Amino acid sequence: MATSFVNYSPPDPESTLAQDHQDFKSLDEAEEGGKRLEKALPPPRSACQRICPTGRLLLVVTGLCAVLSLLVILLSVKGAELSAEQQGTWESLGGFNKTLSTSLASLQHKRNSTKSRLAALELTLSREANETEQVKKQLENLLGILQQDSNSLRCYVVELKSNGSKSGCCPKGWVVHHESCYWMSRSQRPWMEAKQDCQHKDSHLVIINSPDERAFVNQLRRSSYMWIGLTDSSGTWKWVDGSGYTIRAEDWGEGQPDHWYGHGLGGGEDCVHTSPDGLWNDNHCSRSFAWMCEQELKV
Repeated sequence: MATSFVNYSPPDPESTLAQDHQDFKSLDEAEEGGKRLEKALPPPRSACQRICPTGRLLLVVTGLCAVLSLLVILLSVKGAELSAEQQGTWESLGGFNKTLSTSLASLQHKRNSTKSRLAALELTLSREANETEQVKKQLENLLGILQQDSNSLRCYVVELKSNGSKSGCCPKGWVVHHESCYWMSRSQRPWMEAKQDCQHKDSHLVIINSPDERAFVNQLRRSSYMWIGLTDSSGTWKWVDGSGYTIRAEDWGEGQPDHWYGHGLGGGEDCVHTSPDGLWNDNHCSRSFAWMCEQELKV
């Protein structure tokens, strides 16, 4: 077998160093060329710088500052004006409050003065009313005395004219009104017994012929419930002297006469008496009430 040999020769050291120096020089030149290119190119800018360059931004900021300064100045001036107006308003309100307080004090003083005058006037009126009432009572007493003197004088004249055979005066204890004498009982009896008592006194149960006489009877009576001389025991309303009576609503209480049978005393209600209000009511004749007798003057 044949063996072949390759002719190998070792590299030259000098040529190797020269090649390396050349390579390093190329690298330095490339690095220097990159630096020169980097210096030649402008630095990268941000998005804000691209939109608004620095010069314009400074102008905008300066303009905004000027506007804000102007607004601050205007607001300061306006605030000063408002402060002055507010001060004037407060002064006006202070003056108004002072005037109002003075007016209220004056009104209070007048009110107190008026109240005092009213109190004094009420006291005066009360005193005068009492004095008037006393004078009225004195006049009534004087009128009563004059009436008695007039009746006594009339009695005397009548007796003189009749030579003592007639009397123009009421019996003792009776009260005169117009041409009649009236007497009020102090006890209570049924209607029939009251009628008989009046007859024994040469009189009759009171007969009321007019509103004036009814007012007098109501003033004279001592009891709220009092028999009068009216009955319908015969079937029609009549006075004890036989004279007829026509019902008048103003004489009677509400719903009367009703001729009520529910009292359990037998029969209806045939006799008449007064009520506390002075109006009339029909009732059972067996009940006991006070009564009034009437006697005509003998002239």
